[in-house]
Amino acid sequence: MGGTRPRAKDGDPGRFRVTAELAGVCAVALVLGQWCSSVGVPASWIFAFLVVTGAYALVRDRAVTPPTAVMQPAQVLIAMVCASPLAALDGATVRSYLLPTVLSVVVMLLVSTVAGLVLSRSGNTDPVSAMISTLAGGASAMTLLARELRLDVQFVVFTQYLRLTMVVLTLPLFVHLLGGGGTAGSGEGDRWYDPDPRPVAGAALVWAVTWLTVRAVRGRLPLPAPFLLVPIAVTWTASALGMPEAWLSPHGIVLTVAYAVIGVQAGGTLTFSALRQLSRALPVIVAAVTVMILGTVGAALVIARVSDITTLDAYLATVPGGIYAVLAFAHESGASPVVTVGQVLRAVVMIVVGACLPAVVRRVTGLRGRRRGKAAVRDAAGRGVSDGAGKDAGGN
Repeated sequence: MGGTRPRAKDGDPGRFRVTAELAGVCAVALVLGQWCSSVGVPASWIFAFLVVTGAYALVRDRAVTPPTAVMQPAQVLIAMVCASPLAALDGATVRSYLLPTVLSVVVMLLVSTVAGLVLSRSGNTDPVSAMISTLAGGASAMTLLARELRLDVQFVVFTQYLRLTMVVLTLPLFVHLLGGGGTAGSGEGDRWYDPDPRPVAGAALVWAVTWLTVRAVRGRLPLPAPFLLVPIAVTWTASALGMPEAWLSPHGIVLTVAYAVIGVQAGGTLTFSALRQLSRALPVIVAAVTVMILGTVGAALVIARVSDITTLDAYLATVPGGIYAVLAFAHESGASPVVTVGQVLRAVVMIVVGACLPAVVRRVTGLRGRRRGKAAVRDAAGRGVSDGAGKDAGGN
């Protein structure tokens, strides 16, 4: 048996206890989310579920990740709320977004490179794994890439999800400091439990088209972040064809549930076991992620000065993940569509760079398939870190 735990059967007391604990976690998160909403915290439901689920994962040493069947529809909903404004953009506005978008992607590449160099020089992993672990192209996408390339999977997973958690935890602070009010989004005036059936029906339609499209092209066409790019394209097309906005702009209970799922994914992946196993590398990882966050704040101030967008928009367009949480914060804080454009382009570029990076780094460093001592392949499964990715490479 090798110390493996028997699988709990239906009705098993252990399964019932876990279910009861998770129900309690959701109840506490609902209370916190309602309070955060009342005081004007942007994307309060993401923040509440991230904090409560993260605390539970650490205290109970048990990762909590939404199943793919729940995660993918939530990603589609977030994509929809950020895609609707894109249909109203004219040519002049799109051209005005070109400079800040390119600058945001360049900045993200630079800060990811600097953070990767910091991790590489720490001696805790090999150079390729260090670079992959700091690329903000979707935590799940980078995890899958690390597995395919036989890199230091445990280090990549841990660093990627620590980055995701730190970024999302600091988003409310920077949104407030940089000018977001938390209630200026397109959903202003909506109650979180609004049962309007129209966005539910519209979301179901977009989800169905997205699912069929992804299934049809899978294996034929490599599509990065499919549950982000496809629903954006579907929503934009439906809006351009005249479908009413009320059907394409999720709000109320359906959007609240999506926010909660994104919060669980962002907060529930880091456990005490994971922190203990990589405790020696933890300070330098935190330092590297901090460099990324502060670097994007500084870059946002510069981008706002040389372009026509606000500092908040520049920060949200540049911030290093997670993309679904950032898009939700952008929607809630009334940010312009440049955030969606910048984040989508950033995700695509980072995934492409990640695929090319091993050959580049190994050529520069002279590594020909060799691995440094502590960088043997380590699978995160069963080690207290969950990749939380499902089958979607969209990630955060």
